[in-house]
Amino acid sequence: MDEKNLHGSIFKKLREERGYKLKDVAGDVISTRTLMRFEADETSISIAVFEKLLENCGIGFLDYLVYYFDNAYIENSEFSKKLSGYVQSGSQSKIVNECKKELKKNKIGLSKRIDILSIIQASNWREEDREISDNKRIIREIIESTNKLGWNEIIGLNFLIEYSSREEYSIEYIDRIIVECLQNIPVRNYLSQYVGSAYCNLLIGSLAFLSRNGYYELVEKRCKEAIEVFDEQSFLIEKTNFYVEVLRILATVYLRQNKKEGIDLANKVLKYKNIVAEITGDAYHKRLRDAAYKNFYEVNKTGLDIEF
Repeated sequence: MDEKNLHGSIFKKLREERGYKLKDVAGDVISTRTLMRFEADETSISIAVFEKLLENCGIGFLDYLVYYFDNAYIENSEFSKKLSGYVQSGSQSKIVNECKKELKKNKIGLSKRIDILSIIQASNWREEDREISDNKRIIREIIESTNKLGWNEIIGLNFLIEYSSREEYSIEYIDRIIVECLQNIPVRNYLSQYVGSAYCNLLIGSLAFLSRNGYYELVEKRCKEAIEVFDEQSFLIEKTNFYVEVLRILATVYLRQNKKEGIDLANKVLKYKNIVAEITGDAYHKRLRDAAYKNFYEVNKTGLDIEF
């Protein structure tokens, strides 16, 4: 297959450096043949399987993560260097043109496709050129062809849903993604801490999709379920931030429906964001606070003032 999973080749390098044979690492987790295909970047594997392979190599996830970034050489690529310069110059057209040139190459992996998608979306480029549209379509087709979301699929789907319209995804599909997120957020170990955080981001993007498209009853139900899941996860990374984002979505839904409890909830969210902004003094957090206030103000149908 054309799509590659960079984790495969890097995992192979790690395994060989540590002196493990294919059959020993594969064990009873997967077949040696499947492991060979994964390491050759010919197929992907589920997060659960990858976790067991790491255990068979005698390495923890945090150590693997350090090894991965040390060996990915992402910062040294010509593509990344050019983009870095264009980002610093603020040239939107040059960023997009460089991405389009990269997309014209053969055998572009899913990871790079997602990177390009995120870069273009971050640049606020609104024109749907053929290369950009095809990239989104290919990412979506790859994700929808899998039975279980993996590393890249979680990230890619989050980007797609965040900027999608009501016509692009059915409510049944989005709700199925939300259910899968809720099932995979609970923390079991170091690896699932980071996986859980990725699922939290996808959950919030999916809840926001339901909210902006008017599925109020369902989004209210799923928000409350998410809060229950968060309450049980003491070791979830950035738990408070995810918690507040779900409350923000719930407050928005209440305000849109003229429910007064939305005012109290909105005030709590804004007070938290204001504390973070004041403590950090970070302009980014101030923008997030101001954006949340603007959103609440625009959707508020209660006739009551937001006190913040």
